Amino acid sequence: MGGSEQQIQAGRTPLGLWWSQIAGFAAWAVDLGFSYVLEQHSCSTGHHYVLHVISIVCLAIALTGFGTGWVEFKRFPGTTSEEGGSHFDRAHFQALLGMAFSLSFAVMVIAGSVPRWILGPCE
Repeated sequence: MGGSEQQIQAGRTPLGLWWSQIAGFAAWAVDLGFSYVLEQHSCSTGHHYVLHVISIVCLAIALTGFGTGWVEFKRFPGTTSEEGGSHFDRAHFQALLGMAFSLSFAVMVIAGSVPRWILGPCE
């Protein structure tokens, strides 16, 4: 039995499941924060690409949360379900929730970057 399976049986959540649940929110928060802080600098210097790089990096961070959740989801035995009752069922639900959170926040990062692509930082 692998390390994450032993942690799940002991009632602890593996690091991969934690990351899948918080990666999307962290990426969205970093994107929102850094884009706000660097907008004036980007406008005054003409380096508009900085905002786009921030959005692309944050999108990649959010997608790593989905990927980690998918890897953790595939590690569980085929008998797990959303019904509950065992530690593996709880971890199964956490993996699904983490993947949903990561994709939702990835969409939010994309939605926040669309106006920056269309309008630019000076408008």
